[in-house]
Amino acid sequence: MTEPVRPIRTEADHAAALAEIDSLFVATPGSPAADRLEVLAVLVAEYERAHGITIPAHPIEVLNLAMKAQGRSQAELAELLGSRSRASEVLGRRRQLSAAMVEKLAQTWAIPAVLLSAPYTVESRLMRTLKNSVVVLAIMVGLSAASIGGLYAWYGADLPSSDRIAATVAGSTTDIRGFTPLGELPPEVIKAFLAAEDEDFYSHGGYSRAAILRATWRTISDKRQGGATITQQVAKNVLLKEPPSIGRKIREIILARRLESALTKDRILEVWLNIIYFGGTEYGIAAASQHYFEKAPGDLTIAEAAYLAGLPKAPNVYRLDVADNRTRARERRDWVLARMAADGMITASAARLASAEPLLSQDR
Repeated sequence: MTEPVRPIRTEADHAAALAEIDSLFVATPGSPAADRLEVLAVLVAEYERAHGITIPAHPIEVLNLAMKAQGRSQAELAELLGSRSRASEVLGRRRQLSAAMVEKLAQTWAIPAVLLSAPYTVESRLMRTLKNSVVVLAIMVGLSAASIGGLYAWYGADLPSSDRIAATVAGSTTDIRGFTPLGELPPEVIKAFLAAEDEDFYSHGGYSRAAILRATWRTISDKRQGGATITQQVAKNVLLKEPPSIGRKIREIILARRLESALTKDRILEVWLNIIYFGGTEYGIAAASQHYFEKAPGDLTIAEAAYLAGLPKAPNVYRLDVADNRTRARERRDWVLARMAADGMITASAARLASAEPLLSQDR
């Protein structure tokens, strides 16, 4: 019987996990061995992060990861570099990134130049080693439902069942002042929050591989961004009360899966909108609408909804009732409007009209 996967606490554990990862690289996708490989990759990555163990990233792997994170294609790279063959040669590692290319990528796509400027050769052993390292990264960010299931015995034994979760979440919202049912919110308000926080909410199963990938890229580029879905945020805020750790992240994903089986998507979104933090002392969309715009959520304009949707990322950075924040608040609102238009939630003209609307605070 295979020994269960355990947390990595010592250098010996780390070395043993790396050796096992090497032996499992040829595992068939979807097999128990592949699931074990994914779990080991997550635990090794967390141990290395906690102990300051770093592996230099290959510039082309950084570029590939950035393109995936930003949803960009090879055709867009070709347009930026001025040639289809040039883009193909760069991605195929048959051509070095020149200083001019690095500058364009840094300025246009916000990829840190320092990550693209490291020298490299096409056929070096280092390149092959780094390629394997990125495979581990891809496995880590692509954590599958099967691997989560394999962790239930270790991390999920003391977590509540789906029935208990349904009762707990229902109880957590009964005392919320101004609780706003989802059916009372205009479609554009709901769309604004989905565009800003979790555009794949209605299609994922509790956690989003794409969001984890984006969060990983942002971490590499020193711009922290969470990869938690709306479901994960409900699991964390309602059901988990413990400091951040890899164990908590795994339990958060397990609970998110159980939440998805216990409640409808609409109910999860409704709970989240009524408990999320909006800065200052304001929790929930009703309190935020009243505080910032002196109106009920059902009366919000598209521009006002976009502003509120942009708050949960960093509420006290974008608070409109703090004068120093107002430029950032407007930029954040306009970013949400652009996302809504890009995702087809509103028309481009509606986004332009909303971005022209003054963003006014209520003086208190």
